Amino acid sequence: MASTDIDYERWHDGVPYDLEALAQIEGEERAEIERWLIGRANEDWRDLDGLLAIGTVRAKAAVVGQLRRGTLEQRLAAARRLAPDPAIEPDRERAVIDGLREAEWVTGLKNALDLAVSSANPAIIDALFRAALRRSCAVHAAAALAFLHGHAKEAFDWDRRPFFLQLNDDDPAVRIAAFRALCRECGVDPEPYIRATLAG
Repeated sequence: MASTDIDYERWHDGVPYDLEALAQIEGEERAEIERWLIGRANEDWRDLDGLLAIGTVRAKAAVVGQLRRGTLEQRLAAARRLAPDPAIEPDRERAVIDGLREAEWVTGLKNALDLAVSSANPAIIDALFRAALRRSCAVHAAAALAFLHGHAKEAFDWDRRPFFLQLNDDDPAVRIAAFRALCRECGVDPEPYIRATLAG
């Protein structure tokens, strides 16, 4: 329980709960901590880690519930932590697409980007192109697209950083020109994305 007292430093550094200690809890105490974590499942990714460490049907169901109905941040945290399962893949995809459309860095955008790369499909790639026109995630979305289309060595290729940064330039004309260049590289028509962004 001491490890669940998250101060600013632990929050900032991403220190998890003590899952090793949790694994040693047995009997009624284990049931009690399960109830406690289920009641907090909508609060923090650490609670999801704790529930998955407990591993009961109820604990996992609480994490799946967050994937389907939690805040966007918790949906993305659950999407990243849950093992592959055909029953939840549509929910994972929706969380990723919503994250690429709406999340900011402090509310799960990194999870959305990482999941987009690891579970890319046509719908997620489409969402990445849209995200490459959203300034708060354009640089990383462009980097992911370059990687997924075979034009970068990794999900963020630092050798190509100067190009990716153009997607977040202060000048809208520079951003649009860079987006068009990215789309040409990927063999995709940029105009529907540009029109949708300007209309939105």
